[in-house]
Amino acid sequence: MEPHSDSFESEAVKRTVMDIIEHGSVYDVEKLDELYADNMQIIRIGKDGKTSVVSKKDVLSFFNSKRAKNDEPLSKEAHFNYVDATNGKGHVIVTRVMKLFGSPQKSIYNICLAKHNDRWRIVKETVISV
Repeated sequence: MEPHSDSFESEAVKRTVMDIIEHGSVYDVEKLDELYADNMQIIRIGKDGKTSVVSKKDVLSFFNSKRAKNDEPLSKEAHFNYVDATNGKGHVIVTRVMKLFGSPQKSIYNICLAKHNDRWRIVKETVISV
C-alpha cells in the first residue's frame, strides 16, 4: 500500500516521523523530547512474542546513554507503508531495519500522533520485530 500523502496534514505527520528518524539516529535527545508527547509510550513486541512497554523518560534515557557512549548513528532508512491524518489524529506505519540493540533488526512501527497547539507529537508507538 502506498502512503496516503494527498493532504497537507498527512504530509505534516510524515514530516514529524521523518524528524524522529533523523534526530533519533544521532541521539538528539533534546529534539526527541520536543517531538514525543509527555505521556508517550512505546510497546515493543519481540520475535518471541514477549512484550515490553517503555515511557518517554525511558526512551530519552536510552538514547542519552547511546549518545554518551558515542555509539554509531542509526540507519535513517525507512519505508513508509501508510500515512494518514484526520481531525488532529495521525497514523503512520513504517518499516525499518537498524542496529538498535546490536545486530540489524527489521521492525514494523505503528505510530500514533496527535496535534496539540498546531504541533504534531508522537503519543504511542507499537514496534513489532519481524
